Amino acid sequence: MAIELITTEDAIDFAGGRLELTLPWEDIEDPAKDQIVNALMYPRQDPGRYAADRYIVKRLAIMRDVHAGYDLPIGSVALLDGYIWPGAVGYDIGCGMCHVNTGITYGELGTTRTDIKKRVLSMIPVGFDSRKTKSNGFERFRNASKYKALADAVNMKAAWQVGTLGGGNHFLEYGISQRTEEVGVTIHSGSRKSGYNIGDFYMRMSGGPIPLESELGQQYLADMNWALSFALRNRELMMKKALKALGLQSGQVRRLMMDMVNENHNHATVTDDGVIHRKGATPASKGDIGIIPANMRDGVWITEGLGNKECLESAPHGCGRTMSRTRAKKTIDMADHSKSMDGIMVSQPVEKLLDESAYAYKDIGYVLSGSSKLIRIIDNFRPILVVKG
Repeated sequence: MAIELITTEDAIDFAGGRLELTLPWEDIEDPAKDQIVNALMYPRQDPGRYAADRYIVKRLAIMRDVHAGYDLPIGSVALLDGYIWPGAVGYDIGCGMCHVNTGITYGELGTTRTDIKKRVLSMIPVGFDSRKTKSNGFERFRNASKYKALADAVNMKAAWQVGTLGGGNHFLEYGISQRTEEVGVTIHSGSRKSGYNIGDFYMRMSGGPIPLESELGQQYLADMNWALSFALRNRELMMKKALKALGLQSGQVRRLMMDMVNENHNHATVTDDGVIHRKGATPASKGDIGIIPANMRDGVWITEGLGNKECLESAPHGCGRTMSRTRAKKTIDMADHSKSMDGIMVSQPVEKLLDESAYAYKDIGYVLSGSSKLIRIIDNFRPILVVKG
């Protein structure tokens, strides 16, 4: 880091009013601090007369789940003046959450977790698995850059991966409402290899923020929007199957899908004030229904946005990791991890999910308590069945 910032006051003074923190500067890991400083220092190609006009980033809001990512920390919201930044969206374009409250209690379903698990795994490929047949249920990718290798790479995977979960921290979870005892279904997934290829291509082509109205800027915007649509379609297809796995009829599934909550946390949106980039952060305009996952032990929280302008009407997208997967596997006690999952059925032996243990993530209470000016809590769904790749 070229500039050493010791305290929260130092960081805010350095940013000249462009930085909004929801946690103390001292609580942010050093690699993420470096990325914040670098983002705030990006110069404009056409600087104005005043200090604020010299920089691309007009405002940067840091969520409580912040941790180092690519170019910009995960858990950040950046408002750019006339620029779009592929690295501030990242590789998994459109990665996000969807949630459906079935309105039915577990007892009323007339089925068991074992049967639900068997059905859902037979219908939804997870991890590295893909579909057995191609799907045509989405718009074919016609890349705005006209770079044939990119189009071929995306289309080679898209039809086989739409409606699939993936691995890592992606999950499909059945939970019980702590308010009504009704069953809810939550899915976390993104644009799979297709979104990765698009993100990787434009990050290599751009090397940083690029003018929105440039040819490359418009090409990225168009291809990013395709990936956003693909990611939504991916989650929709899985949600329909996840609801059918509960034993629900087609008519019930169609009605429930009309009320599905969806939000993505890796995107750029063009507004009158500039281009808002959310990387590991979710929209939280006033009245927006949101989803904040904690971990596979504590489940997900359903929230309502309060429209906080200082934080660019955004909220955290989760808890944020406190350690790498490698470190988690080396340091988390297996007995503690296994005990933490008592009463929760998982799609594979719990021992294989040590890197996704609750102990590898920040405490959800810490994240929520620091977000009270951004969102209000509606409900918490505690997991009974967790599917991971």
